[in-house]
Amino acid sequence: MKGVVGRLVANASYGKYSALAIAWLAIACLVSLSTSAMAQPIDRQYWVDIHTQGAAWTLRINDINVLSHKLTEQYSISYPISTSLREGQNTVSLIYAPLLEQDPETGEFIQGPKPTFYVDVSIEAINTSTQQKELINTLQLRYDMDTGELVDFSNNPANALGETIHQSEHLRTRGEFQINSPSRLVVDNGDLLAAERVDMNFRLLDTIPDFHWVNDATPLQDTPRLRHELRQAYERLHRLFEEGNTDAIVREFEPVWDRAGLLMAGGKSARDYIESLPVGSQLVGLHQEPNGPVLQPLDIANDPADDSLEFMGDGRLVRILPSPIYWSYPGQPDKEETAIPMLFYRTSAGEWRIAAVAS
Repeated sequence: MKGVVGRLVANASYGKYSALAIAWLAIACLVSLSTSAMAQPIDRQYWVDIHTQGAAWTLRINDINVLSHKLTEQYSISYPISTSLREGQNTVSLIYAPLLEQDPETGEFIQGPKPTFYVDVSIEAINTSTQQKELINTLQLRYDMDTGELVDFSNNPANALGETIHQSEHLRTRGEFQINSPSRLVVDNGDLLAAERVDMNFRLLDTIPDFHWVNDATPLQDTPRLRHELRQAYERLHRLFEEGNTDAIVREFEPVWDRAGLLMAGGKSARDYIESLPVGSQLVGLHQEPNGPVLQPLDIANDPADDSLEFMGDGRLVRILPSPIYWSYPGQPDKEETAIPMLFYRTSAGEWRIAAVAS
């Protein structure tokens, strides 16, 4: 971990995850779910609102990354999560590193309870026809500096009135959080930090099918074989992009984009959905623009043992960080690179397939 946090706090750049890519990913769906023949678009859009201070963090819904932030200053954002959800029980998780001070000799940061740390996370539903909103509060936490333990903190800088709502028309939570530590925070450049993890369950009453991979994905373990096979999966996808094989690319991502079209675009098919996205349609090759994105060689370490892996989905999904597949803009030297941070799963037959596109 030497020097990792120093770079984490000092560098605000998101590298290959340009603002344009993040905007696309926000729409293009963070988590892919299956689209059954009977599935119908819902008339709500779901969002997460998060306010934090005092930690670098990643927010997960159902154990798949939704948002990350490298710096410890006060930060607030709202983000769409319709495709991250499923009917019934869901989980919101914060994996965070409460950074105290940096060791001048090693460059490492000391972590522990700090009075400036707080987090406030709420889930919001917005009716697409009436714009009527409903909201529940989930993680509202700080440290009790006398005991060093996490405690409820509803009266925080983001919630001056100290209100707590645990039930709305389509959302429910008991408001009970669980601490699941130690954990690790994987930075988008592949570096690791020791971290804490806190989870809270909530229920969604809308009719949304389960994830398309849930009955297919097998448990994964970090082995030389897994690393070799995962590299092969990336290499296969990169060849499709290199060849401009749009039909094959759409088939690979079809469960992801079908789900996004259902929940975020009124029921569009996978192809119609990605074609409607200015950036995504260029990456797939559905259309090109002057000075548009240009695929770069697969960016992968010489030795599979050097790949930085991040596991999600309760240990059934995995990816390499930073993303080995990315595009640059030679005609726009000031424009940041665009990556597709895809997650893979392995079936019982040993096939590697795309589960999600995660932040």
